[in-house]
Amino acid sequence: MTVLELVRVEPPAPAPSRRRNGRAGRGTRRQRLTVTLVLAALAVLHAVNLAGWPRWFDDEGTYYSQAWAVQHLGALAPYTYWYDHPPAGWLQLAALTWLPDLLIPGESSLLSGRIVMVGYLLASAGLLYVLARRLGMRHGFALGAMVLWAANPLVLFEGRQIFLDNVALPWLLLAFVLALNRRRHLGLHMAAGGAFAVAVLTKETTAVFAVPLLVALWQGAYRPTRAFTLVGFGAVLSMTGALYLLFALIRGELLPGPGHVSLWDALSFQFADRAPSGSIFDPNGPAGGAYVTFHSWLAHDGFLLLGGVAAGVVALLVRRLRPAGVAVVVCALVGLRPSGYLPQMYVVALLPFCALCLVGLFDHLWRRVRSAPRGRLVAAAALVALTGLAVSFVPVGGWQRAYAQALTEDANDPQYAMADQLAALPPGATIAVDNTYWNDLVEAGRSREDVVWFFKVDHDAAVPRALGDTYEGLDYLVWTQYMADNAGPIVEQAYASSVLVATTGEYGRKVELRRVLDVREVTARREAAAAAVARQVAEARADFDAYLARPSPALPQLTNGQVEAIRTDARQLGLAAVARKYGISRATIEAALRIEPAPDRADALDAR
Repeated sequence: MTVLELVRVEPPAPAPSRRRNGRAGRGTRRQRLTVTLVLAALAVLHAVNLAGWPRWFDDEGTYYSQAWAVQHLGALAPYTYWYDHPPAGWLQLAALTWLPDLLIPGESSLLSGRIVMVGYLLASAGLLYVLARRLGMRHGFALGAMVLWAANPLVLFEGRQIFLDNVALPWLLLAFVLALNRRRHLGLHMAAGGAFAVAVLTKETTAVFAVPLLVALWQGAYRPTRAFTLVGFGAVLSMTGALYLLFALIRGELLPGPGHVSLWDALSFQFADRAPSGSIFDPNGPAGGAYVTFHSWLAHDGFLLLGGVAAGVVALLVRRLRPAGVAVVVCALVGLRPSGYLPQMYVVALLPFCALCLVGLFDHLWRRVRSAPRGRLVAAAALVALTGLAVSFVPVGGWQRAYAQALTEDANDPQYAMADQLAALPPGATIAVDNTYWNDLVEAGRSREDVVWFFKVDHDAAVPRALGDTYEGLDYLVWTQYMADNAGPIVEQAYASSVLVATTGEYGRKVELRRVLDVREVTARREAAAAAVARQVAEARADFDAYLARPSPALPQLTNGQVEAIRTDARQLGLAAVARKYGISRATIEAALRIEPAPDRADALDAR
């Protein structure tokens, strides 16, 4: 037997049908076109009225001002960077916000940041579609998951705002997409570690998705090379994350020490020392805590959140949906801890996986029904029934109101109305503001030393030192409800020593421009107020004395003072004693007692 005879020659594989390739190509092109058109519609939905709704939030200004500091100061923050968050998020903002600033000069700085957020949302939507396909969903269901998430009113509210969570989300979804790549390529699994590291360095709360991402890696890797996959993923994740530690170490701020901030102190505050939010089920919990946060989510929409959490539990039973199910369950359990801190934007990273679980279960049921006898007929009936059931739970009226609010309401009108008043303030005046104003005032030409974020006045040692460690270093306050809820002692003292200059808006949207008085002005105003009170007391006393001296209308032979004295003595001494004391008849005393009591002007005088 020759060597050639030992070699098994396989017959050549049949050439793929041109017709089949053409159909596949046309189908793929149609799918891409559909996804592109849906993304364009979502871009319009999120971009319309972007400057009007929702109302600017202080955190938005904080992250944007840090991006501004990267662009203009070469620093990580306009104030002391205290490691409150890793800086990858606003480094990305700094790299992108220059373009909207260039295209729309003169608009609010925060609008530029929100335009960038629309871009991040579209990136997240596209990656969510790809991830749905990686989880085995058919094109229509994957598209449905993308739309259910991106068009949800709660996502519309959270996704428009300049939050680090929105910046981290596409990196998180990219990590899952790479972990479940169809080629099961080790290099792509390692790249998933890099993407996840960027997500965590953008917003540290995404670290809760480590376990579901490991589940995705376990399922997405070849069994013989799983160990290499996990080691490679962990190595890239660790090395990328270690850059943050190295940064703090080089700056000498890794560990606590005198005269400087530290990464250790920041992590201790974020994960241990921060006041807990309480339970989402406890209405008597901390003010603005987890109960309030959870119900604010439900006010926008509860269908995706609650339905997605329930679907996440069921998705644990479906192997291909298990990574999304584990993500939902783990994220929900962490959020339910009454001893933890629940921020408003925590829900941002949870909702895409809720959509995947909800739509993924429909896709799973569709496949099971289609494989049954008379599959197509049964599947069509089942699809209609399940769709009707799902739609019956959707709060259509609430969604319509939410869309109308998002597309038409101008929640920031009071802030825009105050712009002319702020522009008229004298140059060099020191103004304490929340961070929704900081960026616009600095961009308008005011020195950043003259525009002070109110929070830093009481929480950054360098700021009160520059102000002379007293409220007198402030000239004006732009007072908002957020400042009222979060002001420290120095800012509160400045408010107590200020006078109103102008006001716009009402209720929670009210904005006041107040001038802070110096000590001499405060003393002069107090003395003027005391003098005014003294004049009022003197006038009231003189009026009271004149009243007592006038004859009584009912008993002209007696003055009002005598009538009042007789009435008082009669209650204490008796009629006979009063008659002897005043030398008047018993009948006169009885007549005085029948007179209606006069207003107690003496008490009124004492009250003044």
